[in-house]
Amino acid sequence: MEKGFLDKVKDNAIVRICMTQNNLQELKEVWDQWDDETKQLFYFNYGDLPYLLDVKVDKHLF
Repeated sequence: MEKGFLDKVKDNAIVRICMTQNNLQELKEVWDQWDDETKQLFYFNYGDLPYLLDVKVDKHLF
């Protein structure tokens, strides 16, 4: 029974990573559509937050 539980936990982690990567990809696509002026406004209001788009998502982030 314990093995079944651990398998489910592992499967849930894999799904979570996949969903996070998909969401990150969508954010990257939105960012790529913006012109330089819009990006500058975003930097002005939110600082270095866009640099997080370049962070590799893996199981160690959870």
